[in-house]
Amino acid sequence: MSADPWAYRPAADLVGRELDLIAVQGRLQDPAVRLITLTGAGGVGKSRLAAEAALGVGELFPGGIHTLDLPACVDLESVLKSIDKTVRDMTDRTLLLLDGVEHVADALAVALAGHLTATPLLTVLATGQEILRIYGENVVPVTALPPPGPLLEPDVAEVQDNPAVRLFTRCAREAAPGFALTAENVEAVVDICNLIEGVPLVLELAARRLRLYPPQELCAWLRRGGDSHLPGPVDVPPRQRSVLAIAEWSCRGLSAGQRSLLARLALFQGGVTVATAEKVSPLTAAETAVALETLLDRGLLTLAENPHTDSRLMMPRTVRAYGLALLEEAGGQRALAARQAHARFYQRLLPALEGRFQGSEQQRWLRVAVAEHDNILAALHHLENRDRDRDRDGDGDGDGADEGDGEGSRARGRGGPVRPGRPAALLDRAALVTACLQPWLVRGELREGLRWFDSTGQALQAGDHAEDEEGLRTRARLYSGAGVLATALGENDGAAHRHRRAVALYKRLRDPGAGALATARMGHVLFRCGDRSAGRSLLSAARATLDAQGDTAGSAEAAAALAEVLLASGESEQARVLLERAGRIQRHSGAIRDLARTVRVGAQLSLHEGDEDAARSALRESIGLYESIGERTELPAALDTFALAVLEPTGQLQRAVRLLAASQALRTRTGVGVPGECKDRLRAAVDELRRRLGGTVFATAWVEGLRLRPEAMAAEALAAAEPGRSDERGDSTALTPRQLQVALLVAEGLTNRQIADRLDIAEWTVVNHVRSVMRKLGCGSRIHIAWAIGRRQ
Repeated sequence: MSADPWAYRPAADLVGRELDLIAVQGRLQDPAVRLITLTGAGGVGKSRLAAEAALGVGELFPGGIHTLDLPACVDLESVLKSIDKTVRDMTDRTLLLLDGVEHVADALAVALAGHLTATPLLTVLATGQEILRIYGENVVPVTALPPPGPLLEPDVAEVQDNPAVRLFTRCAREAAPGFALTAENVEAVVDICNLIEGVPLVLELAARRLRLYPPQELCAWLRRGGDSHLPGPVDVPPRQRSVLAIAEWSCRGLSAGQRSLLARLALFQGGVTVATAEKVSPLTAAETAVALETLLDRGLLTLAENPHTDSRLMMPRTVRAYGLALLEEAGGQRALAARQAHARFYQRLLPALEGRFQGSEQQRWLRVAVAEHDNILAALHHLENRDRDRDRDGDGDGDGADEGDGEGSRARGRGGPVRPGRPAALLDRAALVTACLQPWLVRGELREGLRWFDSTGQALQAGDHAEDEEGLRTRARLYSGAGVLATALGENDGAAHRHRRAVALYKRLRDPGAGALATARMGHVLFRCGDRSAGRSLLSAARATLDAQGDTAGSAEAAAALAEVLLASGESEQARVLLERAGRIQRHSGAIRDLARTVRVGAQLSLHEGDEDAARSALRESIGLYESIGERTELPAALDTFALAVLEPTGQLQRAVRLLAASQALRTRTGVGVPGECKDRLRAAVDELRRRLGGTVFATAWVEGLRLRPEAMAAEALAAAEPGRSDERGDSTALTPRQLQVALLVAEGLTNRQIADRLDIAEWTVVNHVRSVMRKLGCGSRIHIAWAIGRRQ
C-alpha cells in the first residue's frame, strides 16, 4: 500500500482526542460513509486528528492514502488537477485527504460531488473551517480541548488529567526540560489554560515561551495580549506559525462589511446575544444576517446555548485579538466610535432593566444582566477613560461623539438641555454604575462594584454640578449602593458612613421615601455593629415612613430587617408578624432575592422556637430561591445554617462538612464577610465535625467542598436526605466487577491513563467506567470515589 506523507505530523501522541479519534475512524471504517469533514476554528487540531485517524485505518484503503494541503497549492485549478489525477489512477478503495478546504469550499464542492458519484471506491476525509455542503457529507465538529475552568485552590492531582493541562505540560517539558507541574505553579498553569480557552495550537505556542517567562509571569504576559504574535515552529504551514497568522487565515475572504462586523463584535467580552449583535452592527439588517451566518459557518463565531437566558455568540480568543487589531487599523476615530457605540448600548440597556430587577420578571432579567458582566465592565472602563481624557484636554474639548448624537442619557427622562463636557459624561457613568447594583450583588462582584460606586461618587462630587438636584440625587444613589455593597463585605462601619451621607442628601432633596429606605439600611448596619437600640429605632421609623409613602417593596425590606433585630432580642412573636407580612409582599411582587432572605430569617425564627421541620423546609426554599437567580452573595449564610441546623443533627456529617467548605470557598471568591457573632460558632462547629469524623475523612470531605463549583453548591444541599430516610444506595447501584476494579484503582490514586495501562483497556473505556461509578455511588469527584470505596470495604 502506498501512502503520501502528511504535511505536518508531530511525533508526539494526540492529547485529549481519544473519543474524537474513535468517532472519525468509525466513520472511515463504514463503506457507506464516503465524505467526512472535520470542521472547527483555526488551531483546534483538525489536521492532526485527520492524519492520525487516516493512518490508524490505512489497511482498509489498499488503493492508498493520498493527501493534499490545499492552502499550499498555487490555485484552485492545480487542486482540481491533482484530485482528477488521483481519481483517474485509482484501482482499489482509496482515501483522499483534503486539508484546509475553507477558502475553496464552494468551487471544490461541485467537482468533488461529481467524483464521489462516479467513483464508488473513493472516500474523502476533509478538514476546514467551512463544510462542503455535499449530499451525504458527515460533519464532525472539532472543538478546543476542555480547560480546567476556574478553581479556588487547584491541586496537581485534580488537574493533571485535564486535556488542556496535559498538552500544555507536555509542550512545556519540550521547551524547558526541567518543567514539572507543581503545587507552586499549578494555579498559573490552570489560569493559562483557561485564558487560552484550551486551543491546542495556542497552548503549544504559549508553552514555548516558558524559556523566557516562568508560569506566573507568562500568565500575566498573556493577559496583556502578548499571545497575539506568539511565534511558532518553522516546520508547520505558515498559517499556523503564530496566533495572528491563525486568525488572519481564518478571516481570509471576508468582505469589508463582514470584517467591520467582526471588529465590532470583538469588543464584546463574554459573548453577545444575536439581538445585540444586530443592534450594534454597521450593516443593514439583511447584510448582518448574512454576515453572522458566514462567521458562524467559518467557526469565527460559535453559538453557546444558555438554559436561563438567550443564546450567545462567542468569539474565540484568537479571532477576537484579530478583530481588535482590525478595529485599530481602521483608524483612531473609527475605533473610538465603535467603543462608544458599545458603551452607549450598555448605558441604555442597564438603566432600562433596572426597574425589572425588583418585579415579577426579576429572575430572567437579573440573569441577563449578570451574563453581561464583562461587557458592562468594558463599557465602564471606556467611560472612565473618556472622562480622564477630557480632564487632560479640558472640559468640553473631548471628541464630542456622545454629546452631539442626540442619544445621550441626559435626554432620557431627565429633562432640560444636554450639558456638554465632563459633568454630563459622569452622569452617564453614574447611571450605568447604579443600575448594576443588583447584578453585582447577585454575581458576588462586591469589591469591584464598591470601587466603581465610590470612585464615581468621588468624581461627581468634585464636578461643577455636584450640588444641583440631579447631581445630588445621583450622588445619594451612589452612596446608598456603596453602603449595600460594603455591608455585604462585612465592612459595617464603612457601610454606616455611606448610608449616612445618602440620608443627608435625600433630606436636602426633600425625598422622604428614598431617605427612609437609606435610613432602614443604616439601621440594619447599626444592628450588625452591635447597636441594637439605634438599629431598632431607625428601622421602625423608616418602615412607618415607607408605609406612608406607599413603598411596599421598601417597607417589606425594612420589615424583614426589623424582624431580624426583634428575633435577636427574643421578641419572636412580633418578628413572625413582620416576616409573614414581608413574605406576602415579596411573593406577590416576585422579588426573589428579598424573599429568599426573608425566608432564611424565618428559618432562624423556627429554629429559635424549636420547630425543626419548619426550619428545614424554609432553608430548602431559601436555597432554591437563591439558586434560581444564581445568587452568590447571600448563599453562603444559607449553606452554613443548613449544614449546622439540618445536616449535623441528622448525622449527615460529611455533607455538612462539604457545605461548610463550599460556603467558605464562595466567601473567599466574593469577599462576603461573616457576621461577628457567627465566626466563633462556625469555628467551633468545624472543630467538632473534625473530631467526630476523624482527620482523614474530614479532610477528604472538606477538599470536596472546596472544589464544588458555585452552581453545584445549592444542588449539594438540596440533595441531602430528609430525616428518617436513608441516604445509602440500594442494590440497583451495585458496581459491576470491572467498575469495582476501576474504582479500586481510582482509590489508589491512579490516573485514567495509568488505569488503562494496568487493565489493558482503552482510556476512553476507563473514562466511561469512572462516570458510571460516580453516578452509581453519588460521587462528585475522584476523591469522593476513594472515600466511598473505603467505606464499602
